[in-house]
Amino acid sequence: MRGTDLLRAALLCLLAPSLVAQQRAARRLKVGETVQGRLQRGDVVLSRDSTYAKEWQLDASAGLVVTIDLASDSVDAYLIVYGPGLPHDLQDDDSGGSCNARITVRFPTTGAYHIVVTTSEKRQVGPFTLSVTAGSKPKALSRCRRTR
Repeated sequence: MRGTDLLRAALLCLLAPSLVAQQRAARRLKVGETVQGRLQRGDVVLSRDSTYAKEWQLDASAGLVVTIDLASDSVDAYLIVYGPGLPHDLQDDDSGGSCNARITVRFPTTGAYHIVVTTSEKRQVGPFTLSVTAGSKPKALSRCRRTR
């Protein structure tokens, strides 16, 4: 690899967080809201697993408990939540039942939290419903039976 290639790679690593931050500001979600969306070619691709992703920001107060549901009949839904005070990213595949994702979280501090909608399979595309409701919900008991 030439020196200029290394410099380009280093610059991309430095610029990537600011590009992602610009996208975060575009979509905000509030408790009680439900949004319809679609994962599609051209969306951000998560490099760790080659899945398409969309991201929302949720402003929350310390101590607030919410349940985040991601449902789809077309893709194997996967949720990621991260933000201030969380010791690690929260991730879920099938707790919403039938290949849907569900995360219940009590936010440890006041701040901006991020919800990432993606799939558990590479490059899956299709419609989804994302909702954030106040309070907790139990994990669903129905298993994911979608053929892969």
